[in-house]
Amino acid sequence: MNLDDTIVAVSSPAGAGERAILRLSGPRALQIADLAFAPGSPGRRRGKPGAGDNTTPASRRGLVTAATFTAVAGRLQAPGSPGRRRGKPCAGLSVPATAYVMRRPRSYTRQDVVEFHVGSWPALLGDLVAGLAAAGARPAEPGEFTFRAFVNGRLDLAQAEAVMAVVSAATDAALRAAGDLLSGHLSGEVGRLAEAVRETLALVEAGLDFSDQDIELAPPAEVAARVSRCGQALADLGRRSRGLETARGRVRLVLAGRPNAGKSSLFNRLLAEDRAIVLPEAGTTRDELRAALHAGGLEFTLSDIAGIDEHALLLPAGAGRHAPGGPDAEDADAQADDADAKARANALEAVGRADLVILCLDATAPTYEGMEELLDLVAVPLVVAVTKCDLAPPERALDWLACAAGKAAPESVATSAVTGGGLEDLRAALVKAVEGGAVDRQAAGPVVAARHRAAMEQAAAALARASRLARRSDGAGELVALELREALGALGTIVGRRLDAGVLDIIFSRFCIGK
Repeated sequence: MNLDDTIVAVSSPAGAGERAILRLSGPRALQIADLAFAPGSPGRRRGKPGAGDNTTPASRRGLVTAATFTAVAGRLQAPGSPGRRRGKPCAGLSVPATAYVMRRPRSYTRQDVVEFHVGSWPALLGDLVAGLAAAGARPAEPGEFTFRAFVNGRLDLAQAEAVMAVVSAATDAALRAAGDLLSGHLSGEVGRLAEAVRETLALVEAGLDFSDQDIELAPPAEVAARVSRCGQALADLGRRSRGLETARGRVRLVLAGRPNAGKSSLFNRLLAEDRAIVLPEAGTTRDELRAALHAGGLEFTLSDIAGIDEHALLLPAGAGRHAPGGPDAEDADAQADDADAKARANALEAVGRADLVILCLDATAPTYEGMEELLDLVAVPLVVAVTKCDLAPPERALDWLACAAGKAAPESVATSAVTGGGLEDLRAALVKAVEGGAVDRQAAGPVVAARHRAAMEQAAAALARASRLARRSDGAGELVALELREALGALGTIVGRRLDAGVLDIIFSRFCIGK
């Protein structure tokens, strides 16, 4: 992608409307725009001053001489008949337009930028872009204006991602969340944390430089304390931050319970479509399934996960049985155990990142032994759905719940995925949990996307290793420095200081043309 040429695109939404925006950015934006634009009253085709003409004498001389942040009324010409008039291409059609001039570096891209605001007629817009391209501009690629803003330092990478979130915001909550990310709230906190890590790294590296001179610039205890403070600050940031999806108003809702508790059947019934495979045998679901669920004007991301049993709660990952039958049978069982362990780990992880959990209690279960541990595991608000109530009454499950949870018993609903009974009550209970404040969607911390969260977790792991190494008495300074550099690099990926071409391609490929 050439960032030194001049690009053009329609930057307003597609389709008919009252107004549309054509945007040029690059070193020749003013000259190219001037070729297709006649300043003056937009009501006069010849571009001469007339009644109601509020352009200045300087702007009537053309856009090349216009000052930054100048609005110039006139007419924009589409390509038409051949020939030239006053050094400009003759046009088959000209339309009223207002040109907005933004000279570098005081523009969105920190290049010269010209925007034409014209009537939003889709057929005409294509002709106008073609005319500006014929005059020397290149049609912009998706996200190229924002990419130039990022490369030229107008935005960091987290803010650039927020631009797409602003454009795609469909609710007030989504717009507020995107605005928080665009404001630099996250970037500022990450920047301060990175500076603390950088100072600690400088101290460690200075100590390494003088290690052969018996000079101790920073005692190991001080280094360990600094690293620990950095780790605590990052952990605090993680606790306070809000996931972008949740802050947008999307609540992460997880169906949890023992294997064969009816989670997948309930998942399908809530969605009114067969998304999950349902079989009589336990353990059918292994991979997490996600789908959008709407209830009471709220938007949920509903997840169906593998059943959580005593193996998930009590046994280490990978622990399993060894069946007889020779090496081949043992290999097959080992592979099955690995798959089970991964499914259990993924299920527990899904519960851990949920905003709200539907805990499924099987009304037909002979016993609820071990369910107390699952109840204790869920650290977020939950609603209990007693399932299969078409086969057995819910009272036994509800009695167990009242005994296990006591006064803290969550709201419960008797349901049947076969008859649909209780489904509306379940939806109402979910909405009540969110609107009643049980689900915290207004935390004071910054908004973070999934990519940012992953980078923070990578940095936290590196800081944890650095903290352990810093406490050693055998002089592990080089290893501490290595881990601090790893943490610093992970934090840098959030704001784009550590560039990865693959990540950039993924981020900016989501943009539409003109943004």
